[in-house]
Amino acid sequence: MKLATLLYIHNSKGEYLLMNRKKNPNKGLLSPPGGKLHTDEAESPSACAVREAMEECSMKSAEGDWSLTGIITEKNFPDAGNIMIFLMTYKYAYNVLPPPCNEGEFTFVSPDEIMSMDIPETDRQFIWDILKKEASEPFIITLDCTNYPKIIKI
Repeated sequence: MKLATLLYIHNSKGEYLLMNRKKNPNKGLLSPPGGKLHTDEAESPSACAVREAMEECSMKSAEGDWSLTGIITEKNFPDAGNIMIFLMTYKYAYNVLPPPCNEGEFTFVSPDEIMSMDIPETDRQFIWDILKKEASEPFIITLDCTNYPKIIKI
């Protein structure tokens, strides 16, 4: 099983930073930046968030700047296989649009517009509605993506 983070970064207008992905998984779709944990180094999700924010967004942060919002486990996700994703939220407004990187190009998107955009089905069906509610505790969801885009919540 792979381990990864997704980074939920918003600006002072409440818009989220999304990447038009150039690579799989989710090539051609808008998705938060993020990436795989370095498990061989016992990298924590917050350390991965710091590293990925710098690598993809040229954004300096510290582990304490990130909070765990949720954990999604996806069985048989296309082009990724079995993956557990730690959803990490940046605690502060970030108003800088990062330059394009080798993973894709960035845009800020209003929460009201996200569902009408080209986003992964797991995000559309499960993640964004939960994120908009701003729960006080992290959520945990397990999904079977074997017949993607038909997804079953386990």
